[in-house]
Amino acid sequence: MEPIELESVAATKPYMLFGTFAALSVVYVLVKTVHALYFHPLSKVPGPKINALSRIPYVRHLLAGTTVHLVNDLHAKYGDGVRVSPNEVSFINGETSFQEIYGFRTGKLKGKQNFQKDPAWYAPPMNGSPSILVANDADHSRGRKTLSHAFSEKALADQEGLLQKYVDQLVNRLKEVTSASPEPVNMVKWYNWTTFDVIADLLFGEPFGCLQDLRTHKYIDLLFKSLKAFRMFYIMKYFPLGKYLGNLVVDHQAIADRKEYQTWISSQASKRRARDMQRPDFMELIMKHNGEKGGSLTNDEIDSNCNLIITAGSETTATLLSGCTFLLLKNPAVYQKVKDEVRGCFESYGDITLDAVNRSTPYLLATLQEALRYYPPVPCGFERRVPSGGDVVSGYYLPEGTAVSVSHFPAYHSEKNFRDPEEFVPERWMGDPKYADDKRSSHQPFSFGSRNCLGKNLAFAEMRLIMSKVIWSFDFELDPRSDNWFKENRVMTLWIKPELAVHVKEVVRD
Repeated sequence: MEPIELESVAATKPYMLFGTFAALSVVYVLVKTVHALYFHPLSKVPGPKINALSRIPYVRHLLAGTTVHLVNDLHAKYGDGVRVSPNEVSFINGETSFQEIYGFRTGKLKGKQNFQKDPAWYAPPMNGSPSILVANDADHSRGRKTLSHAFSEKALADQEGLLQKYVDQLVNRLKEVTSASPEPVNMVKWYNWTTFDVIADLLFGEPFGCLQDLRTHKYIDLLFKSLKAFRMFYIMKYFPLGKYLGNLVVDHQAIADRKEYQTWISSQASKRRARDMQRPDFMELIMKHNGEKGGSLTNDEIDSNCNLIITAGSETTATLLSGCTFLLLKNPAVYQKVKDEVRGCFESYGDITLDAVNRSTPYLLATLQEALRYYPPVPCGFERRVPSGGDVVSGYYLPEGTAVSVSHFPAYHSEKNFRDPEEFVPERWMGDPKYADDKRSSHQPFSFGSRNCLGKNLAFAEMRLIMSKVIWSFDFELDPRSDNWFKENRVMTLWIKPELAVHVKEVVRD
């Protein structure tokens, strides 16, 4: 028997170790795959098998701005609940899911824990002090007590003069521009200019000057660029090595833009706090009531909330106005009814007030409500995390840590919730018996529960006043280049909107 050469054994040992490691790796992957598909608590939630195994397909859509389209298609195929990634579930059964995920812990939910915000979807505050959007329950309640004074019905009534001022400026500047040139105008820009000027004046005591200068302010551009950074925080949460791959995965410039924008917001807030201005604007009311009844905010917290207010109080309203304009022009019969109502209700432009619009234009109000359904300004879900011990949503048990939401756009475009969901039908909000079975409680564009949108009344006031005054003043016609405007939208948390080219002609009256 020939002796075994020790050198030969030593030489093959690394290959044996590598082979063993490779075999164990394959076994590990197989075990993880079988567990994810058949034994994981979320395995009972339907969806593509690849989504249960990997987050990469979802991230690919996140980078492309097509997550809403993806989730909408998944719900159309799999039903009310769908697994969109290994630990994320989307629901569209708003009648139960809104209450179970976002609602007050009363009735059957009494004693259960609140679902907290999913940190993967909410960027950390630049100054270390969270806004009420991302604060824990106690800090949210404390901050909301102070901020609510700025958004009360009394405050809104006192602020109407300022709203009217900028809506009138919008109308007058549109008249000047369209009388001088037959070219179409980009209504996305005009609506953005108006709502950003309004919110900046309400918050800082001075507008961006967009309508005055007919240009988008530098820091509004930075805001839109910084919005793209939010998806980057999600990617870095689950793929931390991505930040070392340059701009292949993470847009570092977008993150830098976000920092610069927050620095500017803080400087504007500090300037406004230092000015003695007796006017019913946001900062005046925030500072006046700060510290009352357990509601108290530090200057850093006020700065973070200013960032939130500027975005939530402007971009979303402008988005709804853009979508509503497009939908009206694609539905001539609806547009004609709105024109007939608005122009028939008001004998003069000066008669158009918030109270008059609320009392006298039910079809316009239904049209705006339908626009909120068809084109919700926040189309995706407000992501929450299932608390410790797990919980049940829409009949599915979800383990602790699961990311969960009601996806707004898919919910509002589901035949399970709304009849003729792809049709633009204001009558569904006016008691038309054809739509009596619509699940209206599934429509919550301003979110739901204790963390619903604080600025809801302001948003309704702006959109109603702006739409009534521009419809009274102008005839609109969609330019062919924007015929597919809706399909060209992308989503980076909010809609990224292309140009909305519209021919605007002043209505001439005797």
